[in-house]
Amino acid sequence: MLTAVSFIDDDSRHRTSTVVRVPNPTAPRPPKIPNRRPPARTDSDGASLLDGDSYTGERYDRVDLSDRDLRHSTFSECSFAGTVLTGADLTGAHLVESELTEVEAAHLTAPRSLWRHTAIRRSRLGAVVAYEGSLDGLVVADTEISFLNTRSGTWKDVLLQRCVIDELDLVGAKLTRVRFEDCQVRSLELTGARCTDVDLRTTQLREISGLAGLGGCTISPDQLTDLSGALAAHLGISVAPA
Repeated sequence: MLTAVSFIDDDSRHRTSTVVRVPNPTAPRPPKIPNRRPPARTDSDGASLLDGDSYTGERYDRVDLSDRDLRHSTFSECSFAGTVLTGADLTGAHLVESELTEVEAAHLTAPRSLWRHTAIRRSRLGAVVAYEGSLDGLVVADTEISFLNTRSGTWKDVLLQRCVIDELDLVGAKLTRVRFEDCQVRSLELTGARCTDVDLRTTQLREISGLAGLGGCTISPDQLTDLSGALAAHLGISVAPA
């Protein structure tokens, strides 16, 4: 797109024009979320769950897994419905093509975990420690999270819908094709983050740290207005009446 910009030469008082080349705005690429049919599953009470084991096609309905050691476990095509995970240790665990619905966890430990083609819906999570984790094809919908630490993690093809997150820590994280739809993020930390095709346009952002991490994100004109003061301060721009 070409835009004509006029300038006035103070000495000659003559108006001159030049053409500035402005790139056309393009929408960010949306996340690629696979469509899957729920597989047949077998009910389980979770009593036999052990760290490091693999489980396929199991349903944990209203099961209390509080404080369970599930480190390096693998859950494939499993379902967690109304499950309590407070204090569970999912360090290095893999959740693949699984569903978590109405899950509760006051605090959850899951560093270096993998969440692939999995969905979390209508859940309430407190402090979630998931640094250096991998989120691939993950959908999180209608969920409240008090604190989410995914420092140095990898987000790829992630969709968040109608979520409320009090604190989201993305320090050093890499995000590709991530969309926040109608979410609220009260505090967003982006220091050292690397973003590509991250869509924040319909999300309420109250406080952002590490503004340089917004590179590669798409925001709305209203969001840009709200962030103008913080961006000016970040760039060292002084704003004063003429």
